[in-house]
Amino acid sequence: MQKLRSRFRLAPTYTLLWLAAAVLASIASCSDGGPSTPSCIAPDTDCGGVCVNTNMDSSNCGACGITCGGGQVCGAGVCVDGPTCGDGETACGDSCVDLEEDEEHCGSCNSACEDGQTCEEGACQEGCPAGRADCGGSCVDTTSNPDHCGDCDVACDEDQTCEAGACQDAGCSAGLTDCGGACVSTATDEEHCGDCETACGEDQTCVNGACADGCGSGLTACGDACVDVETDAANCGSCGTGCNDSQVCQSGMCACTVGPGRDLGSAVPQIVNGTTAGGSNTYAPSCVATSSSERIFSFTAATAGVYSFDSSNSQYNVVLAVLDAAGCSEIACSADPGAAVVTVDMATDQTVYIVVDGANDETGTFELNVTRRSASTCPAGTLDPSVPQTITGSTVGRPNSVSPSVTTACGDSDSPDAGYAFTAPVAGDYTFDTFGSAFDTMLHVRNATCRGAQLACNDDTEVEQSEVTVTLEAGQTVVIVVDGSRDDSVGAFTLNIRRAVPPPTCDGSSVCGDAESGCIACALDGNCADELTACTDSEACVSFLSCYRTCGTETCRETCRAGAPDGAARYDAISACLYCTECPNDCAGEAEEGFVCP
Repeated sequence: MQKLRSRFRLAPTYTLLWLAAAVLASIASCSDGGPSTPSCIAPDTDCGGVCVNTNMDSSNCGACGITCGGGQVCGAGVCVDGPTCGDGETACGDSCVDLEEDEEHCGSCNSACEDGQTCEEGACQEGCPAGRADCGGSCVDTTSNPDHCGDCDVACDEDQTCEAGACQDAGCSAGLTDCGGACVSTATDEEHCGDCETACGEDQTCVNGACADGCGSGLTACGDACVDVETDAANCGSCGTGCNDSQVCQSGMCACTVGPGRDLGSAVPQIVNGTTAGGSNTYAPSCVATSSSERIFSFTAATAGVYSFDSSNSQYNVVLAVLDAAGCSEIACSADPGAAVVTVDMATDQTVYIVVDGANDETGTFELNVTRRSASTCPAGTLDPSVPQTITGSTVGRPNSVSPSVTTACGDSDSPDAGYAFTAPVAGDYTFDTFGSAFDTMLHVRNATCRGAQLACNDDTEVEQSEVTVTLEAGQTVVIVVDGSRDDSVGAFTLNIRRAVPPPTCDGSSVCGDAESGCIACALDGNCADELTACTDSEACVSFLSCYRTCGTETCRETCRAGAPDGAARYDAISACLYCTECPNDCAGEAEEGFVCP
């Protein structure tokens, strides 16, 4: 299983239970009326000041105070005998599930992942890493997994092996080893390093059949693999920066392999006539399953604006795609029969490649109209060169002006966005965040223009909100793009801009402390203040803490998590900030086995 550690679960230690109480105390101290019993939201019931779901809480099954016996579980408010589960499985109601990978019960019973998420090592995460496919909520390597060989729905026969995404009868090729039906290289595979039974540690890689810390000369550790970021298309220049199918990685940069046959210059409007018959077939547009031969043109915008590329007067069903010539990434694609039109928000002097293609081997005579429809929609405005400042707005009804570059911190998104130009008044570190927004945001920062190099990107720093910090020179202009985490994520947003003045270093290898003293107090007032605020401002987090701190059993704690997963995630973020980031020395040993840092 892929070892991803972007999220984690907490062991029910005394220290962590104390932290829950300390956070609640912090909430009470900030309120006007002092501590109070939280009102419970259905299906939760107030049982002695704690909100619990009596439909599935084994300590309060059907009503407060009714405890199920040993081996029993609470289902629909009734104590019933739980199923007998095998090793690695847990009884959730009347089913045995693997909490490490079941997306309906991820990490704990009834903790379902959101749509589009997968369950990895008991934690919900967005999508799968490069080289892994989402098969029913689990990330698998379809090149070698015999249960999902080449495709999620393809399983090899019992006596077959899976190699290079294909089932085969003759065992594994030379240099590969059959490990439970998967043909792997024991020289480099972290799960089978040296032999099928040896798995490397979480911070190790497999080099020449031996688990080693870090990578050899010229290689970089990207997840579980040592790669050459100068040439690796999945990690080009840095880990997680992948080239698309029309790019190669050269000297750490994604280079375009598609070239135009004709330069259209910058004139608008203009009409181009031609035929795709006899053309080459070098590019496959994303909006069609099977492409045909194509003609490729280059066009450069003389001024910034929204440009239209229209093939509706053609004599066959044209497929149009527009690529950014700088990196060959596809900006837009249309396969509408008889009316393929794409619009692109272009910067001054930006060059694009226009691919006139067809579906299912269809070719013919085409007419391409190039026009400038309006002024640019990005940036949506220019901000004052001052800090701190906060602006509000909405992405509802706005176009998708610029998509984020895919990195380990951000996935792909074609949602509506709003970009704002900001010029740094002085040199230093600047922090931009979307805390307080009403939808699931993604934040990326571009250098100089909307199409400039991506300086930073973040998705979900605080559960559904984002934060990035970039170093700017005095007078340097950037475009801050408020985007959606998914294609359908839109809504009202809040954009905060401030100087990133580092809080004092708290970890002094002396006292862990509590909410009033020591490293904990320092961190809660400093670098962990945002995580604390995200919890104190959340009714779900307050409800989770009220439930969690009074539990005496693991079942009760898991019920608290199942009843308020968003609140549990916010509390986990506080704990990670304290124990893993800010106070790893002062608080060493405070968390028992089971606490896994991101």
